[in-house]
Amino acid sequence: MTPGGGRPPEHALDVTADLSVEVDGVPVRVQASGAEIEVTSPDVRRLFAAVRVAGGAATQAAPGRAELARVADTLAAHGLTARLDGPSGRVLSLGADVDSAAGSALLGTRRARLHPAGALRSSGPAPVAAALLLVALAVLAGRRRR
Repeated sequence: MTPGGGRPPEHALDVTADLSVEVDGVPVRVQASGAEIEVTSPDVRRLFAAVRVAGGAATQAAPGRAELARVADTLAAHGLTARLDGPSGRVLSLGADVDSAAGSALLGTRRARLHPAGALRSSGPAPVAAALLLVALAVLAGRRRR
């Protein structure tokens, strides 16, 4: 079900993943089952810095609100929800199971929710760009498997 109580999208994806990688020396774990994608890193600040460098190299600009909104909306369109967890708990949620007025104001889309307690303990806005890249990778991996 979607936040509004409607049916899942017709082109919903199911993702199965258990991936451990390092992004410039920062460990990242991506686990997924069905429509839920969990991204976990013990050092969100360093992960954010690495993603910013990678994003700038690929696009000549660091990932921002427009890219985050695009990823969140793409996840939602495919019935997927992604969550970023740091060492202090949940930092960011994106996708189908998210409907946040605060996310619209802060992050540019209702399909994104910043979790204040986890985000503050995990270096402020850093998780947003990190989640952007990691979730995009998870979605692409899911599409390739189909």
